[in-house]
Amino acid sequence: MTRPSGKIYTLSLFPAIDTTLYLEGMEPVRELPAQREHSEAGGKGANTAAALTALGLDCACICLMGEENAGLFLRLLDAAGVRCIPIPLPGRIRENLSLETPQGQYRVMRQGFRADHRALGRLEMVLRERLCPGDTVLVGGKLPEGITADDLAALCELIHSLGAEVTLDTAAVRPAQVERIRPLVMKPNRLELGEITGLPVERLEDCVAAARLLLRHGAERVLVSLDRDGAFLLDREGLLLARAPEVEVRSSVGAGDAMLAWFTAALLTGLPREEALRRAVAAGSAACLHYGTHAPSREEVEALLSRVGIDPAGNLPD
Repeated sequence: MTRPSGKIYTLSLFPAIDTTLYLEGMEPVRELPAQREHSEAGGKGANTAAALTALGLDCACICLMGEENAGLFLRLLDAAGVRCIPIPLPGRIRENLSLETPQGQYRVMRQGFRADHRALGRLEMVLRERLCPGDTVLVGGKLPEGITADDLAALCELIHSLGAEVTLDTAAVRPAQVERIRPLVMKPNRLELGEITGLPVERLEDCVAAARLLLRHGAERVLVSLDRDGAFLLDREGLLLARAPEVEVRSSVGAGDAMLAWFTAALLTGLPREEALRRAVAAGSAACLHYGTHAPSREEVEALLSRVGIDPAGNLPD
């Protein structure tokens, strides 16, 4: 794969520290020793940056972060080889705790820092200092208290005014904000697609109809992940449906982030849309081979490429 001409950044407004504990079981009112544990820098911005770095592309994560536990977050990013442009704020980065047990997974989501318009002002300064025409910013994830979907849209408008492109992966927006953001790629999963559009998403036909609404509101491409069923791409050229290979799923957390990273990289290097979709689905599937949010390697993704099926028509009426 050739390298994109511009620089690639990810933007994380509400990062996380993801810790997974492995337990033999869950019982109330009993000390439960962890058999093992690991922590990773999380949130969509960190995950996509890690996936792009594993792909061999130079990428930096522009990140708001609470000062109280920022040191741990930065060490975890560094361990993943991710360059970070930190914007420190009072408070803590949110910490997500996953408990892996024979009965299933339990997840505890802790609260994080609160942002404000001073934080937005500092973020705007960083964007003005860093971005150049031809750059791409992958924007995604949850929004902290104090930052609204309209604030996010205004940031994306600033990115456009600096000559850079935006990809978008967040359920925090609605079609009105999508019109302002005009993403090069928008990547919801099935549930996020329903949340963003307010439309039903039970059937594949429903999902395609909801994706068409996002196209009408300014998205250039809509890439929808469908878990084990693969993904589809809808753009002005039509519909492509991709069937995912069967893999042993250890964790699906971060699979969508790997998918967006590989799709964006393929798109920016000029690969055909069919090949970009194939690489995206292979990357999402490869990410599921790992516990936690570990980014897949290039070798793992390439090993799955031939097992991703592409249907140019999607077997759906237009």
